[in-house]
Amino acid sequence: MIHEILPHKLYNEFKICGPKSTDFVIRYDGAKTLLKKGTAYTIPRVGELLELEGKSLADFEGHYLFSIDETAFFLDDSDVSQSGVDCAAAKSAAPAGYEYMVSRTFRNMSPVERLGGATATHLAHWESLNRFCGKCGHPMVHGEKERSMVCPKCGNVVYPRISPVVIVAVHNGDKLLMAHNIDNPNPRLFLISGFVEIGESLEQAVHREVLEEAGLRVKNVRYFGSQPWPFSDSLIAGFTAELDGDDTIHMQKEELSEAMWLKREDIPEYETDVSISCCLIENFRRGFTLDSDA
Repeated sequence: MIHEILPHKLYNEFKICGPKSTDFVIRYDGAKTLLKKGTAYTIPRVGELLELEGKSLADFEGHYLFSIDETAFFLDDSDVSQSGVDCAAAKSAAPAGYEYMVSRTFRNMSPVERLGGATATHLAHWESLNRFCGKCGHPMVHGEKERSMVCPKCGNVVYPRISPVVIVAVHNGDKLLMAHNIDNPNPRLFLISGFVEIGESLEQAVHREVLEEAGLRVKNVRYFGSQPWPFSDSLIAGFTAELDGDDTIHMQKEELSEAMWLKREDIPEYETDVSISCCLIENFRRGFTLDSDA
């Protein structure tokens, strides 16, 4: 899955420090991230962008986010970052050889750049939404002791947004419930999922989402595993469950374009290096037990 980057290691402790020229830099426009074009997109290095702009390392305007191994990720704070402007304007401002791209572009990168870029963009998105205090409207500043945005006027503190999501592999004997969300650009079938609502447990969210989206009831809900999903500012908890009762699907057309039962032998192979959804599907397709300790 996206966070499994061994032998590399993520160091996400908060600290304040300056960059090396070989560190990665995220330049975010409020919706897209500046990437270097080539045979594949890559994240620019601090030294590369500074050289393009005729600046030295001492001129760098940005702040530390985290490191993977010895390489740090920084968020560009300069006026050139175009933070808060519309995507069309940012695209026209991209230097030659670079382009502003959506965050899902990171999914096609190496494991380090995939996790690092997506996580850095997660933080960049959170900061872009909290440039002003939601309590008094005063400009926010970065926290000096922890990862936060702080209002120097009223003292309001805002921490990174991490929204809990549940995803569930519902099985009915040798059949798996698979669906396609209308907002997912990937045409392949995946699993029922959704954000956890206020006042409910993860398990209650599983029951509610399956009932809402497929009109089905489930039992024997079991925890499978979890993963960060920076593309939607989320932490996803994966579950397995069994059908409880009638198997007739009543699809929620406002959420799904397809929903069906697929036999194990009819499910195509899914790559498991990025998403927990694919891991759950492959776990079922290969005939493993549905317990989390499988």
